[in-house]
Amino acid sequence: MTDTCVSLTTGTLSPDQRVNYAYGMVLGVDDFLTEQQHRLEKGYLHERALHGYGTVYGLQVTTGQATEDPDDVLVRVSTGMLVDQFGREAVITCDQCARLGAWLAAREQASPGTVASHRGPSGELVVYVVARYASCLDALVPLPGTPCSSSAQSSVASRIRDAWDVDLTFELPPMPRWDTDRRLARLLGSVEIVAGLPQHESSEDDIIAAVLALPARAGDGPDDLLSDLPAPGSPSSLTGLRLPAETAADALDRIFTVWVTQVRPFFEPDLTTPEEADPSGPDGTQEILLSTIRFQAADPFDPLDPAITAVDEPDDEGRPYLLHTRLIQELRSLREAGQVTVRPRELLTLAPSVDGNGLLTLDAWFHLSRPVSLDKQVDVLTESETAAQFATSATDPAGNPLQFSHVWRLTAPAGFPTRDGEQLLTRFPTDQVFVGDNSTTLEDLVDDGLVLLNSADQEVVAYATVEIDPKVIVPRPRPAEPSVEFVTITSDLTDNKFPHLELWFHPQPRGPRDDVFVIKEPAFSIFDEMTGNPVSIRQLTQDQLYRNVWEVTTDPPDNQRPFPAYLRLVFRTKEIIVEEQGIQLSLAQWIQKDKILFIGWDRPKLEIIAFARVAAGRG
Repeated sequence: MTDTCVSLTTGTLSPDQRVNYAYGMVLGVDDFLTEQQHRLEKGYLHERALHGYGTVYGLQVTTGQATEDPDDVLVRVSTGMLVDQFGREAVITCDQCARLGAWLAAREQASPGTVASHRGPSGELVVYVVARYASCLDALVPLPGTPCSSSAQSSVASRIRDAWDVDLTFELPPMPRWDTDRRLARLLGSVEIVAGLPQHESSEDDIIAAVLALPARAGDGPDDLLSDLPAPGSPSSLTGLRLPAETAADALDRIFTVWVTQVRPFFEPDLTTPEEADPSGPDGTQEILLSTIRFQAADPFDPLDPAITAVDEPDDEGRPYLLHTRLIQELRSLREAGQVTVRPRELLTLAPSVDGNGLLTLDAWFHLSRPVSLDKQVDVLTESETAAQFATSATDPAGNPLQFSHVWRLTAPAGFPTRDGEQLLTRFPTDQVFVGDNSTTLEDLVDDGLVLLNSADQEVVAYATVEIDPKVIVPRPRPAEPSVEFVTITSDLTDNKFPHLELWFHPQPRGPRDDVFVIKEPAFSIFDEMTGNPVSIRQLTQDQLYRNVWEVTTDPPDNQRPFPAYLRLVFRTKEIIVEEQGIQLSLAQWIQKDKILFIGWDRPKLEIIAFARVAAGRG
């Protein structure tokens, strides 16, 4: 770091310079402007980098009937203060008013068709009330001049007055920093600090990945602010985002370091670049949203006689605001410093079912990150105080018994009385439930800080209600192994006319390479996804070097010109022959033998379904 310190700009006036006063120095206009610009830019930088932007107080938006025109709507903005996106403060000292119909008529006269182009599906119109800082020249003073000089040449404004712009616009001002700050707050607000949580169950990596993904959502506006959280069905969504209480402070340091160093620099206005344009000039990126107004205008709309037929109450959703420091201090004091909130977790969910023979079973779904192992029997008590021991079992999709599983089936003994609406209580001793391995019990996790609902005296109880449907018995699905891909399909167009597919098969997806090969032509059919019609195969060839790669050329689907085309491939596993160390068997037999559950596997039909999209000029 030995570079000479240089100015951010090459002009005479630069916000990174201030005057170095010395005795005998002759000061001119540039010197005073430099001093003033340095002070102003430092203030703007402080506001936007350390505080943000939005309404500080006041600036309430209301609507009402215009007294001078009953068919028009008066939009009023009360007095108040704002900080715009560049960090400039504006104090609006008198109410601001605008007639909505007159504003709309002016736009229609300036550009015919404006109203029609902005109507929604139901004929509604949406405008946004926005505000920003502005400035204007004031207080003219005379300048020495020649007798022939005009008044403009012989006078100059001696003051710059702070002002403001309040306007209506069809375009929502982009406010990426405000929306992203809220996304980050909601993300971190969903994090649970858990005492005793094992370090390998920490969600720190997931949180950092979500933080790094925030810039990609910056242009989406205020909608779907929670979409960066774990999706339903993802591993994190079962228990939420969690950090161990013992290391949470260090983890948050790392998370906020990523936010400050890698994410925040993406957002405009740039935190480090000084303003190059005239501060009083128009710049939509510096506006802030005050309110959204949805209304109906007469249809057809006459700009010479504008009429607003209906208007909703102003909507402040997505409006940025700034809380003052004293309030933030008081909000922080609502919670005791260093306090850790531990939320009790539900150990399991019980789902009862009764078959046609009256046999009662309970599917027990455990909500832990690792599978559990149960004793051979568990105690069940009915509300009528009938006690019984239910047998426990867990199997894989092929029916093979498992020692550890997330889902267990509890089966009632013969003769157990089953009544519709009966309340059941099931007991799980924490020292008899093993988690992940044969050396870790549920009791160990409780001792390490895991807090469970309905837990007391070294056992957890779960409740269920028997529901008997005499007409329909719905079987409970068995837990499935993670799905793996059977075929990777790469598509393009031959001569920009015939769909061409490369089929890369993965009959053995485990390990560093395949030891199983497709030795005959793969038996499959292709269908047009749009119509269901079959698509003819023109050519099918096997790669010379890698026997699990096949090249397919088809006729174009009749209804898919121009492209893209959407194709469905159906692989008949009973007709596809694979080889393993010299032994040949059908793909269906291989799937059953190796316990593979491929993506798109249709068990009843013994078929695998895959999809391909073929687009012109793309692979």
